[in-house]
Amino acid sequence: MPILFDYDKVTGITQHFDYDPITDMIHLTHTQDVSAILDDIQKKRNNPEAWAKGVKESWAHYATIPTIVEMELKKKGIDIYNPNQTKELLKEINTNYPYLKTTTAKHG
Repeated sequence: MPILFDYDKVTGITQHFDYDPITDMIHLTHTQDVSAILDDIQKKRNNPEAWAKGVKESWAHYATIPTIVEMELKKKGIDIYNPNQTKELLKEINTNYPYLKTTTAKHG
């Protein structure tokens, strides 16, 4: 049975520790309630004026990536802060995380 190992108040990430005596393996799992983030993303996606304003001002908010997803991307070898991986990041968002996009536009 997993036990609470850590909770980060800033990110809202909870980490659980579990030990499986049969396989002699330790498992650390991370969870984060992203419902408020997803609600905010949905509101932005449903407001095309926000996207148009950003484009007009030479910027655009394409997606919001919660910390828990950033960790998943890191496991896949994608560092969201590496400018050399922007194309790979956009492809991953469009393919596996379209619900994180604040627009219906496709970039990449």
